[in-house]
Amino acid sequence: MKTLRVALLQLDVAWGNPQANRAKVRRALDGLAPCDLAILPELWSGSYDNPRMEALAEESPACLEEVATWCRDTGSWALAGTLPWRTPEGLANRAFLLDEAGGVRGTYDKVHLFPLLAEPEHFIPGKAPLLASLRGVRFAAAVCYDIRFPEFLRRMALEGAEVIGVCAEWPLSRIDAWRTLLRARAMENQLFVVGVNRAGWGGTDLYGGHSLVVAPDGTVLYEAGEEEEIGTADLELSLVPRTRKALPAFRDRRPDLYGFLGENREREDTSVAPGEEETEIC
Repeated sequence: MKTLRVALLQLDVAWGNPQANRAKVRRALDGLAPCDLAILPELWSGSYDNPRMEALAEESPACLEEVATWCRDTGSWALAGTLPWRTPEGLANRAFLLDEAGGVRGTYDKVHLFPLLAEPEHFIPGKAPLLASLRGVRFAAAVCYDIRFPEFLRRMALEGAEVIGVCAEWPLSRIDAWRTLLRARAMENQLFVVGVNRAGWGGTDLYGGHSLVVAPDGTVLYEAGEEEEIGTADLELSLVPRTRKALPAFRDRRPDLYGFLGENREREDTSVAPGEEETEIC
């Protein structure tokens, strides 16, 4: 496949109301023009209604089936956002990659849990990235806070990713960081990044929208506004090898100097960066 058409569902998520959100998602999906892949935001079934997260997880299978039914009806794939999902170890903030038959081709449990939204108190961290073949395209997934960890997305690139889909609930107050980080991850890894954020109020936070599609050279191919919006973009996959050939940065890497970034070398206190005090600007 030379071109991947992606639909971005930037939705205003109803707080703690999976029934309303499931209906909204199905209406949005049914209104899409033909596409290869639809991407939903993080925790779209009810947002961060943490006191009710266990109850929201009860509705997650029905929410997932709504998206799977659309995949079967249209022959499209979906990165079905994330949902609170029950596992034997506890709740996971889990993303699902669904194929054209509605089957689960891969799952990804959010690895980097965001402390300012009390995620470590409600979710267990994931243990591995998701990398799968999507109609011949090497596709990887990340969730929100993950994009602040460049070594994590670099691992995906080194394992062959051509497109990284990012599901998020990113606040408007830090939307400049969202845009900058998505562009940086695309440019440094010379691949496509598709970031789908939610919009609207959730609890006490206003979420920022500005879902983005970024090309391997950092060019913004599509950007939504702050409100609820559905958008599409065509990813010309040949841009990945062309960009890497024109500027062969991967060839010039020096993992002998910084390969330790992937090793488990912990300081006594890993809660703050070296020389820094913990602040609430993450």
